[in-house]
Amino acid sequence: MVAIAKKQYSEAAQLFNKIFEKKWDSRFAQIELTAIEEMNRMVSYLEFFGLQHDLIHLLDTRLVAPVSVDLRVCVMWDTDMTDVELEVVEPSGERCYTFNNKTTSGGMISRNFSHGYGPQEYLLRSAPPGKYTINVKLFSSMSKVTGTTVWVWIWTNFAQPKLERRYIHGVRMEKDRTSKQVATIQVI
Repeated sequence: MVAIAKKQYSEAAQLFNKIFEKKWDSRFAQIELTAIEEMNRMVSYLEFFGLQHDLIHLLDTRLVAPVSVDLRVCVMWDTDMTDVELEVVEPSGERCYTFNNKTTSGGMISRNFSHGYGPQEYLLRSAPPGKYTINVKLFSSMSKVTGTTVWVWIWTNFAQPKLERRYIHGVRMEKDRTSKQVATIQVI
């Protein structure tokens, strides 16, 4: 079992390195930031299982830093040339979205990918307790006939192996400039 895990982590490290080395089209600017978060989540699991000494040398250690957050929400979609916008309403009622990308509680939302497949994400290092509402808006899509499927991944205690929980929601968006509430999450 350990040999299989080492092989899979080794393959993942190689893929992360490809992301960091590649010159990306401007439609995918900052995609490396999402990859850094995911890579560091992997590092936290390597440490948890005692495998970091065997595999950490495969990664660019300049990019290795703890990235644990109380709440992470990531949206991605299945149609190119599409603009999906994420909005998280915090317990205080403050909305975090493209035009209010930093909240008073420390929530922040990433750059808006208006062409491509996303992702767009929300991070909150120290989440105040309460209910968080996650909404998505199909701002515009070149796919007028088939619509767009939006996937919303929600993590509580992201990159904390003993505490982390992940929830995945899918929603079909058919019409431009429509919004849907996808989920609510209670942080204790």
